[in-house]
Order: sequence, then structure tokens, then C-alpha cells
Amino acid sequence: MRRIGSLLVALLLVTALLPATAAGAAFGGLSQQSVDPDVVVMTADVQADGDAQWAVAYRIRLATDNDTQAFEELQADIRANETAYTDRFGDRMAGTARAAENATGREMAIENVSVTARQESFGQTYGVVTYRFRWTNFAATEDGRLTAGDALSGLFLDSETSLTMSWPAGYSAQTVAPAPDDRSNTSATWRGQQQFGTDEPRVVLAQTGGGGGDGGLDTALVGGAVLVVLALVGGAYWARRSGLFGGGDEGDEPVQQPTAASEGGDGDTTTDTDSAAAAGAAGNGASAPPAELLSNEEQVLKLLNENGGRIKQQEVASRLDWTDAKTSQVIGGLREDDELETFRIGRENVVTLPDTDVTETTDDENGE
Repeated sequence: MRRIGSLLVALLLVTALLPATAAGAAFGGLSQQSVDPDVVVMTADVQADGDAQWAVAYRIRLATDNDTQAFEELQADIRANETAYTDRFGDRMAGTARAAENATGREMAIENVSVTARQESFGQTYGVVTYRFRWTNFAATEDGRLTAGDALSGLFLDSETSLTMSWPAGYSAQTVAPAPDDRSNTSATWRGQQQFGTDEPRVVLAQTGGGGGDGGLDTALVGGAVLVVLALVGGAYWARRSGLFGGGDEGDEPVQQPTAASEGGDGDTTTDTDSAAAAGAAGNGASAPPAELLSNEEQVLKLLNENGGRIKQQEVASRLDWTDAKTSQVIGGLREDDELETFRIGRENVVTLPDTDVTETTDDENGE
């Protein structure tokens, strides 16, 4: 328990350093260069009404038995005291949202904060702490056009951090600045090290003829998550440097940027017949609505239904033209709602509907 107490103190101290000022001042004030996380993945799935669903995942490599033991203690503490973690995190994010309100003139709120801690494998074993929350009214919306970035000016990403902004299929990006490292029809990803300019990152979206709602997407949500992640990162950095997570710095293998299984983990799932039925309805040929009218979750369930209840996660990303981070976020949410299950075969993450037989595998799934 002494290890957990030390980590909690570290998180509180770092969180207290987050300034309640807007935009670049808030991000610059923390001096992100002073922390050394293994991997930080921030994703913001912006909705047509201007809200965004966030996932901020901090990963630390569990290189030794001491690392694993310390993370297991942290896992247990989060499960036993989840409200303490989410309240503290939510309070800090609420302060950030208030600062953004003052800068933009738009009323904002942080809602539905949750936290999970689990071990995951990306070739190596990582302990992953993920916070999820909804940030309301972050995007400026007008006449089917959305403009994002006014609350994110001057954001800095360190070399271990990536930021992904995604938007619904019913919108097209008119402006994405600066040029992202990865780009699809519905997302943009920036990887550090990168210092955004005074009016960056900036994404301007226009509604197309294919649906979407009244309102706009705002990729600006992503930048706000940086503040949140930094609290986690700083605490873990302090803990590692003080011996909490052990050694394993300079001689370690390079850390892989996480991909599709980021937000998930191998959590337990239960059968949800209503969800399976909804998936079947979504995949019902002529009666199915156009893809652009389906939510992200409905698109995944539709793919599963069309593929006999199981599909490789990488295939989901390819078929839907999503980034790995967005795919992981959507699948992670569905898994937490018990609407699907995930498991690994060889090097592949496989997604299934509940009660799907997973005993038979193809040569392709086995990596042969």
C-alpha cells in the first residue's frame, strides 16, 4: 500500500500543477518536457453535435516483476476507489473546460468520467490506465460547418505522445493544420515531438450530403486531453524515478506506439442478446440504413454480423478507413458495454459477438 500511496501523492502533485488558464498558456505552463512516459495515446471522437468522446491512455512497460507487482497494486486500488480517481480527474478537467469557456465564449462541461486499469500486450507487457469522458460543446458549429482549435493554441506533444482527432462520415475536412502524420477520410493523427503554432491544431469541417447532424465536429477536443494525460504521465514518471516501477530505461527495447488494442484490454464480457439483435438488424441488406447514418458502434456491429460474428480488429480499421486509435476506442467502448468480446490469436486482435465460437481459427488468423 505504501507504493500506491506514493503514486497517488505523485498524481495529486502533478495534477495540482495544471494551470487553470486557456489554450497555449495552459499547455505551456506544465513544461511537458519534464516527464518521460513510455507511451501516451489521446483520442477524441467528435460527434455531429460538437461534443466529443475522449479516451486518454497512459502506458508504462512492465519490464520487471517489481513493475508488475506495483501496477497490480494500482489496479486493485483503482477498482476499490474508482470514484476517488474519477472525481479528482474530473475536477481538473472541469477547470480546464472553464478556462476554455472564457477563451471561446462557449459553455462547456466534462461528463461521464470513467477510469480503467489493465495489463495489455503489444509485443511487450504494459500497464495501461485509461480515462474516458465526454467534453460537451467543444466545437464551434454554424450552418453545418465546424471549426475546432480555438481552445488548443500552442499545444505541445512530446516524443511519446500521439493525438488523434476523428469525426463522423457525414463531414469532410476543409482545413487540417498543421499537416498530420496520418490522415484518413474521418481522422487526423499527430505524433510528437511537435509544437503547434499559435492557431494550431486547427480543423475546419463542412457537412456533406451524406448525413451527420446539425452541428459540427471538433477535433480540438484532443488538445484538452493532453492536460489530463500529463497528470498521469507526470505521476508515473515520478513513481518510476523514485523506484516505484523499477528500472528498465536506457537499455530497453524501443517502445512501440500502440495500435488497435489501445483502449481495450482483455476484460470479461457477458452476452448481450439485445446488442446482437441490433447488430443483425444493422446488417440486414436492403433494410439497413446507409453507412453514413450509422454510429461508429453500429458500423462495427454491422461488420461483425456480415462476417459471421468475428473479424480481425485490423480488418475493421481497414474496412471503415479508421485509424488504429479510433478503432481501438470504439471497440473498447463496445467491449465495456458487453456488446462484443476480444481476444488474441498470434499477433492479431480478433473481435467477436458474444457467444461466437472461437475454438476454430483460420490459418490467416493464426498468422500462418
